Amino acid sequence: MGLREKQALERRQRVLAAAHELICRSGSVGLSMRALARRAELSVQTVYNLFGSKGGVLHGLRLGIIETLYNQAEQSRPLDPLDYLLHLAEVGAATFAADPVVLRILMKALKGSNLGANESSLTAGSVKMFQRPIEEAIEAGLLRADADAEFVARHLVIGFLGVLDLWVREVLDDQGLRTHLLYIFTLMLLGVSAGAGRARLLARYHRLQRELPRVIREVDAPLPLAGLARGANVPAMRKPVSGSRLRNSRSAGLTV
Repeated sequence: MGLREKQALERRQRVLAAAHELICRSGSVGLSMRALARRAELSVQTVYNLFGSKGGVLHGLRLGIIETLYNQAEQSRPLDPLDYLLHLAEVGAATFAADPVVLRILMKALKGSNLGANESSLTAGSVKMFQRPIEEAIEAGLLRADADAEFVARHLVIGFLGVLDLWVREVLDDQGLRTHLLYIFTLMLLGVSAGAGRARLLARYHRLQRELPRVIREVDAPLPLAGLARGANVPAMRKPVSGSRLRNSRSAGLTV
């Protein structure tokens, strides 16, 4: 990497660190490029040159989550590909739980908006992260030979995002995020398992099933669009429910 590229990378990291701090302080993504530039000690034009827009900055923050997840998973990577796939679920849960305030704000803001540009590139990167160990598991005879590694990886990403959405909306707490991610990964891999892989996944499946609650509470009904007008009062989300408390909950919910 040349000097110019190193300088650009260092400036990008300063902008992303500034964005993270401003989101944490303000409790929203309503930051301006001018405020970002001031906090990062760069010119406004430099920030625009690096990211193009506020959406580009938010995309950079979310991409950083994936990079952090991957790097941490690689540092303690199990040799067995099935173990590694479930390890990715565990590390993913820990990554979000380590920074819940900013990441919940960020993911809420990006959901259903056009602020996080390049969604396809994000998804493609996540799929590739899972696809490689799936291919290794197929070669090792732990997953079916006719399994399509890309399709399986894609659905692991879909499952991950679905569970993450419950955590973002504070339906699940940190422990619930971990348990549900492990459960859905195990369940999906079990469907294409083979040989020794099937026996191992079945054992994990039964163990996780005992940890899961029988019901989860219903999510608060979304507000009509008119309720989102300036100055509208937004009901506060109830405290996230842990796995142990969910097990004993008598409230109406969705079966898991």
